Amino acid sequence: MPLPARIVCCAMIVALLPGARAMRPPDELLVTPSKNQRLCSGADSAAAIPACAAIIDARTTSVSERVQALVLRGTAYLSVGQSDAALADLDRATMLDPNSSIVWTARGNYHHAKGDDPLAMDDFNHAVTTNPRDASALLQRGNLFLTTGDSARAIADFDKAISLDPKSPAAFANRGEAYRVGGQNDQAIENYNQAMKLDGKFAAAWYDRGLALTAKGDFAHAIDDFSQALKLDPKYVDVYGHRAFAYDAVGDHERAFADASAAIKLDPDDPSAYFARGNFYTARNDLDHAIEDFTHAVMIDGNYADAYANRATAYARKGNYARAISDYGVAIRLNPRLSSVYSNRGLALLKIGEVARAIDDFDNALRADPKDALSLYNRGVAKQRQGSPSAGDADITAARAIDPNVGN
Repeated sequence: MPLPARIVCCAMIVALLPGARAMRPPDELLVTPSKNQRLCSGADSAAAIPACAAIIDARTTSVSERVQALVLRGTAYLSVGQSDAALADLDRATMLDPNSSIVWTARGNYHHAKGDDPLAMDDFNHAVTTNPRDASALLQRGNLFLTTGDSARAIADFDKAISLDPKSPAAFANRGEAYRVGGQNDQAIENYNQAMKLDGKFAAAWYDRGLALTAKGDFAHAIDDFSQALKLDPKYVDVYGHRAFAYDAVGDHERAFADASAAIKLDPDDPSAYFARGNFYTARNDLDHAIEDFTHAVMIDGNYADAYANRATAYARKGNYARAISDYGVAIRLNPRLSSVYSNRGLALLKIGEVARAIDDFDNALRADPKDALSLYNRGVAKQRQGSPSAGDADITAARAIDPNVGN
């Protein structure tokens, strides 16, 4: 199944500078300036917006304090969906202090959140040019390189960020993610280890290391990491779907079902959760429910090759070979490297008498894995039906030399 990249972004909200001078609030405000500062930089956007406004509008506010309050209010506006107000604040901040890398980074994050990555990259580049030693700006630009598929440039930015701030768990975690996306799982795990050494409660690092272990086929340790991530953050919905997949891979279908159901409850738009639960239903031979879940998965993610392949298998087990062959075809188009799908489609074609096409599929499966005993055996059966008993017998004999129980 596809394992989505998980990017651990550092917070773009910056605290008010330590030692900023106290401000006398307007007479109508009943809170102290220090409380405004705390609320402005806090996580509660509804409280942050008026608190930041008080700082921005106060006559005694310095330029640097006003710029930071504009960045914080812009971030708060964005979080509550007021995009125009957010951009207005961030634009105003860039005009007040064009030499602040923090301002350009914040506006870059705004553009990325709105899906305008070219503008985001322009702002991140401006931030790094303005202050090449701003680890946060490098980290954010690295994240954007990563989301656009440029792992090499992402790693270069993360390397610089780590050299500037070697105690940043997010920098190590994101560099690990860049290595994982590039298929370098051992290097990824080393970086996740360092991130967790710096912050043992970093749930995303535990989750991401679990993904790397899953990619290596180490499902038992992946389950341990996913479990630790959920212990730290019980509502971390992505983890449930992937732990369900790992449980399914080790044959623990009951726990896979429980995790998949929990993931669906938390996020009904998670295709991997439906996929995992579909596998559970398939193992129980509850094929109608399996097909329903695999259908949910491909409706959410039309490129989910494994879900098409497993729905095809469920259709085949119900005897609906036409639907099975159609789904296997989609899976192959999406991922031609799924050799088992060729083998399964070959068997479905054999069931409906399309012997020549079946042999072609078994040939494709065997090109990927010449020691695939089942494909070799089924090709032998197909050759016998095609009127080539000697060639068929040779394939069956070769298959049983690999696996004496094949075909029994």
